[in-house]
Amino acid sequence: MSGRPLPRSRLDALVPSLLTGQALVALVPATGDHTWAAQAAWDVARAAAHGDRRVALVDLWLERPTLHEVVGLSPAEGIVDAFEYDVSLTKAAHEVDRVFFIAAGTVTAHAGDLFANPRWRKLHGGFRSEDALLLLYLSAGALARLSTVPDGLIVLSADGYEPESSIGQGITAAMERGIPLLGVVRERWTPLATPGPDPRAVAPPPGRISAATRPGARAGASHRRARPVVIAVTLAAGTAGGWALLARGAEQRVPSPPVRAAPAPASPPRLAAPPQPRADSLAWTVQLAAYARLDRALALADRLTTGGITPFVTPITLGPRRGGIVWYRVLAGGYRTRDSAVAVRAALWSRRLAPRGQGDVLRAPYSYAVSGTTSADDLRARGIPALARDGDGRLLVGAFETPEQAGVLEARLKRAGVRGTLVTRMGTTP
Repeated sequence: MSGRPLPRSRLDALVPSLLTGQALVALVPATGDHTWAAQAAWDVARAAAHGDRRVALVDLWLERPTLHEVVGLSPAEGIVDAFEYDVSLTKAAHEVDRVFFIAAGTVTAHAGDLFANPRWRKLHGGFRSEDALLLLYLSAGALARLSTVPDGLIVLSADGYEPESSIGQGITAAMERGIPLLGVVRERWTPLATPGPDPRAVAPPPGRISAATRPGARAGASHRRARPVVIAVTLAAGTAGGWALLARGAEQRVPSPPVRAAPAPASPPRLAAPPQPRADSLAWTVQLAAYARLDRALALADRLTTGGITPFVTPITLGPRRGGIVWYRVLAGGYRTRDSAVAVRAALWSRRLAPRGQGDVLRAPYSYAVSGTTSADDLRARGIPALARDGDGRLLVGAFETPEQAGVLEARLKRAGVRGTLVTRMGTTP
């Protein structure tokens, strides 16, 4: 049995009723085209979110995460960070096209433990109690290790799949566990091999564009009531361990992918992200706190220094809408990779240099380098928080995501008559 075909162009009509009453459904690719499979997974999620039902999509394809690329998100903290490092799912979730998306997150060497974690059963029960839908994008092998039994399974394969193939055998094994095969998402309709509904009932109308490539956000249909900008998907505390998924607000929402004539990947709009630094810079860092007073920021920085961590104190402004208030970010170290920064954050927690769960891993490759005989204490007395030195002996001040973010510090250096150069942290100019 190859499953009911679900053409991508008809998912809007087929998926809502197909998933009624389901709380947790597995989306399993059965194709080598991971980009197509990821686009199809998003089509299913968006179609499921057409009504008022709350839908979450989690990328559990840990070996090769691709779901974030389809909607133009940069790699970020995700499900691995939530399970292994106690990062809040509220923080990891992004609302995209009415779907709450959680990326794969940090690379892990304990994927088996993640799939077997009993939290999945709690999440399953929580989504059921809230009449919400949790979609897990994962391989057939990962599905076999999942601690909970999904309510249904949807296979993603442009041309269908062969039950005799290795993936097909994995799907058969899942069905033997009691997971019903709800259907197979295909690029286009083909007749069913076994008796089923009238093919004309699911045949796409002439000229219909794929659900993944229709222009505009799906929530823009004129006949549908507009939803609030900020929506919460809250799971019952006793059932789901107190986890909640919260939307982030309009200014942080990601635009839908642009119109494209074929399902081949295009260049979607991306979240505002810092420019890519040179490969030899120490781009990654951990932001632990932000204070309105420099002395409090320096106190935490000095504590990190005592603990063997090179800190950066970064003055930034929230802009004229907030009265131009300057905040001082405290960042711990500079690292070549995001994984290195994540490991340091975990070490800070274990050494109690930071509360567990605190600390944002971010890319901030730019610093101001100050040459000459000026001392760090002299600069600090003038409101310029210099703490670290680079390989050339220059004092480094701040760690910035973009050169434009360094405007506050640049102005202070000029007022103090101190000459500084914006560099990436191996000493190369941007």
